[in-house]
Amino acid sequence: MGKAKGANHLERDNVGISYLGATNRNNAVLDFVKPEDGLVQKGNCIAFIRNGEGSIGYSVYKAEDFISTADITLGYAPFLDRYTGMFITTVADKVRGKYSYNYKRSEERLRNEMIQLPIDDSGLPDWQLMHDYMLSLETQKLSLVLSHFAQRISRA
Repeated sequence: MGKAKGANHLERDNVGISYLGATNRNNAVLDFVKPEDGLVQKGNCIAFIRNGEGSIGYSVYKAEDFISTADITLGYAPFLDRYTGMFITTVADKVRGKYSYNYKRSEERLRNEMIQLPIDDSGLPDWQLMHDYMLSLETQKLSLVLSHFAQRISRA
């Protein structure tokens, strides 16, 4: 769980680290702050937003270290990387509609939450397939962007 009591207790810094809170915008980043001992959380995790009107139930993958409010529950696992993290958050966000102010995404509810993931021949989650799928989507998008800029440059 996040440890910060609010951005007012932290010094803002445009080149600092992300300060996460209960928002479904900007990958949950509310601001950038100076790192403060005891508040910095390690990256390579999924941040589950458990409070906030309009953002409760969302989740985001965070690769980098950050500071977060207590409105966020953090999930770490050895199989997580950028691509499996993005896959899981996409799937986990499909069930976010059941959460509200009266029914928060608490740690206990999060532990009991069931999401559907692809499985391998052994019946275990297929982390490699999830990784490869998200990597292929990213590669496709990057290819489109690079093609767009190449066309603009060639017209200049």
